[in-house]
Amino acid sequence: MALVAYSFGGLVLKSLMVEVHKYVHQRLKNGLDDKVHKCCKTFLNNVKGVVFYGVPHAGGTQYLSNYFAWQHQQINTLNKYATQSGC
Repeated sequence: MALVAYSFGGLVLKSLMVEVHKYVHQRLKNGLDDKVHKCCKTFLNNVKGVVFYGVPHAGGTQYLSNYFAWQHQQINTLNKYATQSGC
């Protein structure tokens, strides 16, 4: 299986892959085995490649900061119009 991710989705996918990898190897070190561990191991074994398009690997925090600032501005704008219209 190959995974393809774009922009913010690439940051989410990268984070998922890192966390699953850590989980699998931590469980192996502790000698624990369960259904979730087996599923995570199977998932990692089935991923043969990852393709990233337009993912801000080096500037992820600035990208997220800009996104949340924009989202906050949109919410404020909606609140202003809702208040003016009496909703």
